[in-house]
Amino acid sequence: MKKISVSIMGEKFELELEDEFFEFVKEDLFKLQNPTPKDLLFLILQKNKEQFETIKEINSILNKIDQA
Repeated sequence: MKKISVSIMGEKFELELEDEFFEFVKEDLFKLQNPTPKDLLFLILQKNKEQFETIKEINSILNKIDQA
């Protein structure tokens, strides 16, 4: 477990994250330290797009399984 302090928009957060999850979100946490509105928008849109594409791919696989 990693204990980290993150300051976002003037508010400080103390987080405990599993090591693997920390490595997964580390870049996003750095981006959030001093974000511009553009950074926040693209971060949100990027994550939503990745989630959308993952769900779309899972549904495609499930449809193939149903057709088999």
